[in-house]
Amino acid sequence: MKIVTYIFLGLVVVAGIFGCHYASSQGKTLQVLVSATRGLGEEETGMAAANKGLLAEAATVAKTRADALKENESSQAEAQRALEDMEAVKKVAETNKEEMETYQNRIAEAETNREGLTNERERIREQIQKIPGLENADLEDALDTLNSRVASGAEEYAKLAEESGVFKTKYDELKGEVSARETELDGKNKLNKEFMERYRQNGEEFVVAAVDPQWHFVVFHAGENSGLYAGGKTQLLLQRNGVSIATLRIVSVSGGQVVAEYDEKVLPRGLVPEVGDQVFRKEPLGS
Repeated sequence: MKIVTYIFLGLVVVAGIFGCHYASSQGKTLQVLVSATRGLGEEETGMAAANKGLLAEAATVAKTRADALKENESSQAEAQRALEDMEAVKKVAETNKEEMETYQNRIAEAETNREGLTNERERIREQIQKIPGLENADLEDALDTLNSRVASGAEEYAKLAEESGVFKTKYDELKGEVSARETELDGKNKLNKEFMERYRQNGEEFVVAAVDPQWHFVVFHAGENSGLYAGGKTQLLLQRNGVSIATLRIVSVSGGQVVAEYDEKVLPRGLVPEVGDQVFRKEPLGS
């Protein structure tokens, strides 16, 4: 019986130590263990009461442990959320840092531009003061004066542009008329050139090279560009010593050689065409 009692008491001591590790109230548990130890020589009823108290205390310790574990899990979850929030804050901080650097760069660029504009303003002021009448004017007054001059110049320009439009219209009309006159003149020059070429041929003299009294033909050489053509349009005069003795009608022209016929009935008495007689145009070219 004592061995069983000792084993039971050993188990109770182990359970008590385990409960004491997680319980928030260790003093009370120790008091229970001391009471149980002191009751080793008491009756079984006292052991049962002590055992019951230990079991109740063990249940309390187990509940406390469970609550502690649950609280620990909740704390871990909160810590994880806090870590995630911290990471999010770090990302926002990085973004804000980049934006701040961007704004700083823009501020520096704006400062550079401001300095450039200031220098440009000074350059413009110096240039304006070189304009007659604006030597001592400040920039604002000078700009007002220049704007006034520009406005006046714009009105003058508009007026000149309108007059220029009128002159352009007249110019286009005159240009068209000149073009028509030039075309007409070119045509007249062409006709005049052709006339002069023909007129220069009026003084040409052709010499009879052969005579056919039977068929009443004379033959002479006039050249490739004589302007003589077969038919009744081009009539020729046959002369001897400056005296016309017959009228010739061209029968054919080939290779510059001309064959012309004459009417023996109109020849002067006792005269016939001979080699060496001269041939001239009856009607001058261009007449």
